[in-house]
Amino acid sequence: MEKAFWGMVAGCTLIFGILLGMYLNKSGAVDFSPKADQTQETTQTDQTADEIEQEGEITSLLQETQGNYAAAMKALEEEQTESPQQPEGAAGGDHNTSSTTTSSSTTTTTTPNGSVDPDRNGNHNYFMDDPSATQPSSADSSSESQTEDTPESKKNDLYQYDLYKDHVVITKYLGKGTDVVIPDTLDGQPVTELAASAFASSKTLVRIEIPDTVSTMGDSVFKSDAALVEVVMPDSLTSLGQSAFDGCSNLVRLTIPDGVTQIGDKAFNKCINMTKISLPDDVTSIGKQAFYQCEKLQTITLPSALTQIGDEAFSGCLVLGKIKIPSEVTTIGKSAFENCAAAESISMGNLVDTIGDLAFKGCTKASSVKISSALTEIPKELFAGDTSFTDCKIPNSITAINASAFEGCTGLTAVTIPSSVTTIEASAFSGCTGLTELSFKSGVTVIGDSAFQGCTGLKSVTLPSSVVSIGTSAFSGCTALAEVSIPKATMSIKSAAFSGCTFTTVTINKVCSYQSDSFPTGIKIENY
Repeated sequence: MEKAFWGMVAGCTLIFGILLGMYLNKSGAVDFSPKADQTQETTQTDQTADEIEQEGEITSLLQETQGNYAAAMKALEEEQTESPQQPEGAAGGDHNTSSTTTSSSTTTTTTPNGSVDPDRNGNHNYFMDDPSATQPSSADSSSESQTEDTPESKKNDLYQYDLYKDHVVITKYLGKGTDVVIPDTLDGQPVTELAASAFASSKTLVRIEIPDTVSTMGDSVFKSDAALVEVVMPDSLTSLGQSAFDGCSNLVRLTIPDGVTQIGDKAFNKCINMTKISLPDDVTSIGKQAFYQCEKLQTITLPSALTQIGDEAFSGCLVLGKIKIPSEVTTIGKSAFENCAAAESISMGNLVDTIGDLAFKGCTKASSVKISSALTEIPKELFAGDTSFTDCKIPNSITAINASAFEGCTGLTAVTIPSSVTTIEASAFSGCTGLTELSFKSGVTVIGDSAFQGCTGLKSVTLPSSVVSIGTSAFSGCTALAEVSIPKATMSIKSAAFSGCTFTTVTINKVCSYQSDSFPTGIKIENY
């Protein structure tokens, strides 16, 4: 039918064109003859009867042709109405079908070979496709996108959860069970995440088993579950949130899977009954207070990939034994191992370039310590109160020994200050009653207040030629100190610097300033 239609249209168009040309030429509207050959003018009054009759025939044929064209158009419209349009991309059929897009009053037809025929059919709408039938509106697209991204909140007797297109997130445990096995699917979709605080503050939960579909556990997911004893964690787990088991005071059995690379802040904070834990080999960081006050934690093997240990990470782990810092660690936070009173030894690799204050304070049973050669300063109170120290080698990289760094290390017997050290701050070695040998290499310029106060084992001290200032009470109470050598460079000796010492004579630079109580009572002062 369609091929016949186009044949009829073509024939009508050809006849129409011929007749129209004849009419226009005959009527004088268009003159195709050369001007030079024109010998006479033809006017309306000069027309013969035959010419008038011919003109009428032409007019009749024009009307008939237009009628046939209109009939053909109507027939095609009726055929398209009766026959449904074939879906886009469907196979078979004649491939000469045009695709037409209409804008305002003009029609543009795209032909099968990709060419565009503007206004081929005038303003006829018979070939137009409804744009809304083939192209979704922007509003529909936006609505579909929101539907895909927005979860449906649902719940059953045990769980409140968010149902996504391809997974489920459990947001709240509603049950009161003691032994819980989390399902691997809900509504046919895999459970992939336990959201923040999902199981927090449960008063009944004792044991929980997490399915292998779960990869993420949010912050505080089991926080304050005081009855929780055992957690079976899946191999699929890759993310363990902050405070995940914070305050789980009865938690004893737990193995962290290999996929986890970070232990978040307060992850096991105050798990006071946990005795041991194994960390995966790929863990690179342990967060702040991660194992804070795990009072019964006896053993933990730090993984070789570890690079960072956060502030107070193991602070208060009272029975934690040997502390061996892996060789890749670069940062140890403030108070990281403070009050690990049972630790017998402390060692660290040579990549540690940052250690926070008090990092090993109160490790009272540690008999030896190895300090990283990457450090430039010994932090404040780093080993304060470590009474079992007998020997400590200060590396040549150290430029400053900060306040109270070795304060109260009563077991320390000998100290050599390398030439790299320029400053010994206040109370750095205060109370080191076992110290009998103190050796200085040239380099120290300032000895701070109370730096060696109460070092009752010291019998003699030779200060290096670089010392220019000796602080208040620097050697006060060193009751066995019977001999001291003060260099010519020393320009200031503060109050009570040597009070309580037993030496009777001292030589100082005549321009050196000092106080009346800087030396023992009755001292004889001589000048260079």
